[in-house]
Amino acid sequence: MRIMLLLVLTICCPGLLAQQVVATAGSTFDNSGRSITFTIGEGVAQTLTNGDLTLTQGFHQTTVSVKSISELKELDFSISVSPNPTSDFLKIKVTKEDVTGLQFLLLDINGKLILQKNLEGNETSLSIDKLTDGLYILMIKEGPKELKTFKVIKK
Repeated sequence: MRIMLLLVLTICCPGLLAQQVVATAGSTFDNSGRSITFTIGEGVAQTLTNGDLTLTQGFHQTTVSVKSISELKELDFSISVSPNPTSDFLKIKVTKEDVTGLQFLLLDINGKLILQKNLEGNETSLSIDKLTDGLYILMIKEGPKELKTFKVIKK
């Protein structure tokens, strides 16, 4: 009889099995048909990685993670972005003597151009403190040729 009652309640009242969380804060953001919902103060923290994708659940972590996602193979100089993590600026360092013709493009996840500038020298500082949280692409180019691309995550 108890099994029958449990079976009837499970089938007739699926709302009884809904997930719930007691959290201190949270919100939902919508952008271009996509949305993300989060809560702060969850009791479980876990990080899952699959290739270039990383999902951190649990406690809200305010960092910027920089990762190179493509690089031209025949470069005879290096391009790096640092510090990592950071919350206010990125430094683009190039070990090439003459940076004439080198530029950076900052794009949002949808490919919309946010900022495009020529490199100022071997070390260029890029302010990101006014950007909203999300995923950005930083591309270093020489004319039409893409030299190196970084994935920048601002949280």
